[in-house]
Amino acid sequence: MRFFVYGTLLDRDVTALVLGRRLPPQAFKPAILSGHARWRAEGATYPVVVSDPRGEVMGAIVGGLSSRDVACLAAYEGPGYQVVPLKVRSQGTLVTVAVFEPVVSRLQPSGDLWDLALWQRRHKRAFVARLQRAVSARPAYSRR
Repeated sequence: MRFFVYGTLLDRDVTALVLGRRLPPQAFKPAILSGHARWRAEGATYPVVVSDPRGEVMGAIVGGLSSRDVACLAAYEGPGYQVVPLKVRSQGTLVTVAVFEPVVSRLQPSGDLWDLALWQRRHKRAFVARLQRAVSARPAYSRR
């Protein structure tokens, strides 16, 4: 299964923690989600994407995911997101992939655009520390 990632999962350290393994660089293919904008979620440091006819969201298609990987991603994203099929442009071609889209009743966009490099400078260290604690609290059998 292939997913379009557009937020914290673009950071390879975060993805490795979530999946319990580091993906090879070629697993990430640059892609663009048109018709959407990326905003910081209200009260959080991570983003949500929302429909915006003039918008474009830069991200990556992540491939080579097992059913276990997909379960880890779903657990990481939590109930504030639902998986939807959307078309993204990658290497000049439109491709349908799975995307974690926010459930509007649970996650609202703030008034701030979200930027990966800014997030990495300001929030990554604390975010990764919290994620490491959460991952280490999972039962050992679920980390394989």
